[in-house]
Amino acid sequence: MTPQTKSHLKTAAKVTVTLTLLALAFRMIRFDTLLESLRHADYALLAVAAVIILLGGFAGAASWYCILRTRLPEIGYRAVAACHWSGMFFNSFLPSNVGGDVVKGYIVARDQGQTGFVVTSLLLDRVINLGMLLCIGVFTLLLQLGDRLWAAGFLVLLALLLLGVLVSARWLQGKVRGWPKTGLRGKLGGLLEPVFELAASPRRLFPTLLAAFASQFFKTWHNVFVILALGLKIPTFCVWYVIPLFGMVSALPVSIGGLGLREMVAQGLSGPMHLDNTHLVTLSLAGHLMVVLVNMLGALPFLLRKKR
Repeated sequence: MTPQTKSHLKTAAKVTVTLTLLALAFRMIRFDTLLESLRHADYALLAVAAVIILLGGFAGAASWYCILRTRLPEIGYRAVAACHWSGMFFNSFLPSNVGGDVVKGYIVARDQGQTGFVVTSLLLDRVINLGMLLCIGVFTLLLQLGDRLWAAGFLVLLALLLLGVLVSARWLQGKVRGWPKTGLRGKLGGLLEPVFELAASPRRLFPTLLAAFASQFFKTWHNVFVILALGLKIPTFCVWYVIPLFGMVSALPVSIGGLGLREMVAQGLSGPMHLDNTHLVTLSLAGHLMVVLVNMLGALPFLLRKKR
């Protein structure tokens, strides 16, 4: 079986899983309730949600920019943001969870070189952003459960973990630099050295973490306005732990962009959270649709770059 055939089979499997899960989710909700929410939507609040998604997109570009500057100090934020938004556009339509990363990584590697480092930067950026999303979800879930002491302890644990990363990264950086430059260890060292170089420098690491936090904060916060715009009977505070869960599920390479899988998770959460399953599934679908529509703006920098 050729690699191309395997790729086509994986895509077909993802499409099948996505459509199957969506069909199951739609059978469990009330369409009249969903249509009623859409019919009486407040478009001004939806516009606010779109602006917040835009802010999240530019913050996401900033986190990647901070990582790229580790080895590409001459690269500008404007160029990185254009590549980032181009990737976001393709991420909404390619049948892969990392399709957009491939596009924006290809553009930067083509223009700047250092393909290995660019690949490392993409992987590191994704890990950092998913980590930030997870931290937001865990912290707010602890608050929701009324465990303020545990929530404070979680923040202390994160601070200690950050300190441990700063200290150990410098030691690991020295160890990796001593590895041979050839063979498997040489290739692995080439991938890991930029990671430890970033982690060992607070001047580089802190802006990266701050930008990643801002990106995930905005991308979560916009769902509050989606709830208000559609009149969904969902406590707005719950988006701070429900949406991170949706985000983590969407990162799994099971369906296209997490569609279907995310809605089934919403269906499963509705019972324990004592929420209307139709409203929770509507939030999942509407929030994703808002992101897709805003990501359409990424076609502009891609087309302008292609024209040049």
